[in-house]
Amino acid sequence: MVDKQNLIFGLHGSLYGINTTFVREICWLPELYSLATAPADIIGIFNWRSHLVPVLHLDLRFGRGFSGCNMTDRVIVVEDRGTYIGIVAHQVYDVRELKPQPLDLDLIQSRQSALDRQFIIGIAQSDDSVVTCLDLDRLIREPDAVAALDNESPPIAGAAADFYSRCCPEATVDERATFATRAAQLKTSVIQAQSNEREEGVLVVQIGAESIGLPLELIIDVDTVDRFTISPVPVAPPALLGQINWRGEILPVVELGGILQILPVLPRQEIVIIQLGDIKLGIGVDRIFDVFYLSTARIEELPLSASDRLRGYLRGVTKYGEGLMYLVKLQDLVAREFLPQSVA
Repeated sequence: MVDKQNLIFGLHGSLYGINTTFVREICWLPELYSLATAPADIIGIFNWRSHLVPVLHLDLRFGRGFSGCNMTDRVIVVEDRGTYIGIVAHQVYDVRELKPQPLDLDLIQSRQSALDRQFIIGIAQSDDSVVTCLDLDRLIREPDAVAALDNESPPIAGAAADFYSRCCPEATVDERATFATRAAQLKTSVIQAQSNEREEGVLVVQIGAESIGLPLELIIDVDTVDRFTISPVPVAPPALLGQINWRGEILPVVELGGILQILPVLPRQEIVIIQLGDIKLGIGVDRIFDVFYLSTARIEELPLSASDRLRGYLRGVTKYGEGLMYLVKLQDLVAREFLPQSVA
């Protein structure tokens, strides 16, 4: 088969690939509204850049058990012959050239496997992983999903409460507010979003009991700790948690809590991969909350009680949910604390 550029994403530990020709945007899962007469694999609909986009979940499409959604899930917005649809992913990785091989039909035994095969072009090897390459056209159009997707103005039949009861029953008040904020931001057209020059993106994470904003422009990936083995480094400083193998590269994983004078509450659960020039490293955080687009006018000065050390590493604070979010000068902090000889 012909090699194709595929966007690789993960769901429940399995890797999938979609031809990048169809991909239009990757966003964080927003608040969804229910859709009348939608197939069972459509978990809701949202307004994306003035298009009403149904969101498909592969667990439901493949007839598997559905365990709901997470705050850190993404939606991959794709377009096929004028039809837009979102696909839920736990993680989104990178783009690679894959050469999918057809499945051996003799290996297909169960009904579930046959259903999977219906929507699969083939499987491909990528480094040490196996990627299932999806047939996007059949995935969204067979057997009955097209009925809901081809309607130019599908009716909204239920409130967002249906999304929470079905997909995120344990979402807190703050988390629901975050889902709603994401949905509101995605309504903005691309032209409007580009015209707003005073907004910047931050990744909101939890370190200890604090919400911390990291500059989105420096972040190249996020993932959970359980996908990595963090190897200890002998005689390492306390701020170095260890090192990981990230896509064949050995990267240090650092700890910001002590530097920012934040007491630990939980063991680090997730890792944020950042890049400064040619240097990549991981940052261990308790939890990844959201991508947040912030107007610079909403950034306030640090309280007078903040130490001079913190002032060197924090830009300021802004309201986030019911509390405050501290905005980190990440490049300055990493350069001074971890890379004094490498980054000016």
